[in-house]
Formats: sequence, structure tokens, C-alpha cells
Amino acid sequence: MNNINAMLEAVSKKLGTTPEKLNEALKTGDISKAIENMPKKDAEKLNAVLNNPELLKKIMNSKQAQEIKKSMNQK
Repeated sequence: MNNINAMLEAVSKKLGTTPEKLNEALKTGDISKAIENMPKKDAEKLNAVLNNPELLKKIMNSKQAQEIKKSMNQK
């Protein structure tokens, strides 16, 4: 669990949000609040990935994504 908290902390700093907001966004699937402070260029890149089903599927099937999903479901 410490790895997930550390990851949420690091990513939230990059996005300009809190780990709590980021975690909630991941749980609900609504990332708009989590990325509202993100630089426009980065937000556009993220949205491009999210709107590419093939790439998104590849990412979600990665070992890292599976570990995150597993740890989030344990709460």
C-alpha cells in the first residue's frame, strides 16, 4: 500500500492536486477535477491517451496498472 500512496503523492504533485482528489478521481472515473490544474499541454496529452481505446487497453493491462487496481480494491 505504501507504493500506491507514494505514487499518488508523486502524481498529484505533478498534476497540482491532492492525493485524495486524485484517488477519488481514479475510483469514480472522472478525472476532470484531478487534472484541472495540470498544464494545458499535459492535459491534452493525457486526454489523447484516454481517448485512444487501443492504447488505453494496453496501459490498463500492464503489470503496474493491475497492481494499482488490485491495491485499490483491497480498501
